[in-house]
Amino acid sequence: MFVGCKLPHGLTVDHLNETITLNGANVGYDADTPWANGAAPDSLLRANGVGLTEIADPKKQDAFKAWFEIAGKGHGPVKSGLIFIVDKRADAEKETQLLEGEKTGLDGLDPSKDLPAGVTTEPDSAKGKKKG
Repeated sequence: MFVGCKLPHGLTVDHLNETITLNGANVGYDADTPWANGAAPDSLLRANGVGLTEIADPKKQDAFKAWFEIAGKGHGPVKSGLIFIVDKRADAEKETQLLEGEKTGLDGLDPSKDLPAGVTTEPDSAKGKKKG
């Protein structure tokens, strides 16, 4: 069983005495060496900006499916499709393509267009220099 999670830092689920940690969209991200084009490359842990987690243990599968059913009844990432379950990795990769442009509301801000009115930034080259 594979679980896809579009949340930036994943999620840890504790249910039925089992703990399942889901990889998120930023799995493998190193803030000191950001990705050149702004998007992380696909790997075994992520595809199309969605974290992928394989759950092989039958007890953890049952616990996660039970949690998933409960979580899908209320508002949140399960109901909105940001967390999903599939049987095969190939199916997970297909599903992630549908979520590629989807916003979670937890995405980072782009200073060039997301700052409030009247707030400005200064270029990195100007930081640390004394004025005058």
